Amino acid sequence: MSTAILMCVLFFAKVVDNALSTTKTILVQRNHSILAGIALAASNFIYLCITKNVVNSDSCLALIVVSLASGVGCCMAVAISSRLSKEKTYVNVIMSDDKEKMQAFRDFLAQHHITNTATDPERLQR
Repeated sequence: MSTAILMCVLFFAKVVDNALSTTKTILVQRNHSILAGIALAASNFIYLCITKNVVNSDSCLALIVVSLASGVGCCMAVAISSRLSKEKTYVNVIMSDDKEKMQAFRDFLAQHHITNTATDPERLQR
């Protein structure tokens, strides 16, 4: 019975560890350095505790449980981040035969600080 409880604790600890590790990476990409540091510190502490328990257990089952939990933790963190993220990138392709109107539209986007890339299809065909 104690082995089953240990495996459950290892599984949930590794899920939390990987979730924190993935969260740290996401926070670094979003330039939230303090939160990323906190997530990294917590992740490292949990990781070292897990490693100590796995080495002491002498069990292949512990390795399998921890490995599966790694994937679950990563998937969970990415799913939560995607749900909570307000930062989305949309790409719209707008075409017109009227070159002057497209240039005016490009200028409008630039004036309002909206990133855009304009391409002249005639130049692409050459």
